[in-house]
Amino acid sequence: MDKREYNGAALNSFILALGHSKGVVNKLLAAVGVDRIDPERWYDFAWASALYYKIEAELGRVAVMKVGRKMVEAADFPPNIDGIQTLLMSLDHAYRLNARGAGVGEITCVLEGEDGAVLTFTPRFPCALHMGIVEGSCSRYGEQALVEHGEGCMDKGDSACTYHVSW
Repeated sequence: MDKREYNGAALNSFILALGHSKGVVNKLLAAVGVDRIDPERWYDFAWASALYYKIEAELGRVAVMKVGRKMVEAADFPPNIDGIQTLLMSLDHAYRLNARGAGVGEITCVLEGEDGAVLTFTPRFPCALHMGIVEGSCSRYGEQALVEHGEGCMDKGDSACTYHVSW
């Protein structure tokens, strides 16, 4: 498959995160030419990416981080995902269930001891969304993440964002 697409169920996380502000959600949807996100549909990847950047432009980084956290909170995980380490190691697999086609990027994770990891994200989404996903992964298991951004940032035109995470 050459067409790059993103799953509506994953896109719907922004509505879950911002659902308390129905007027804001409706305004964002109208700005991108739709009145709702169909969780059963696949959307053009560039369009989905533009929606996340639109949220950041309109509402700021904190709102986009909240969307990333909500993605992890709302996701169903198999029983073998039983802690922060296994969750972080499975992020690329989970991402690939929601993004398809050539060039949609990947998420790599290298564990550092019992309470740390280095994650590299190449999906073309706001850095704040990636950080929210990492924070949500840790908070899902009752830990607060300390996330330090490594060199290079996709928001500044680089090819990846790398995060040093400890919990």
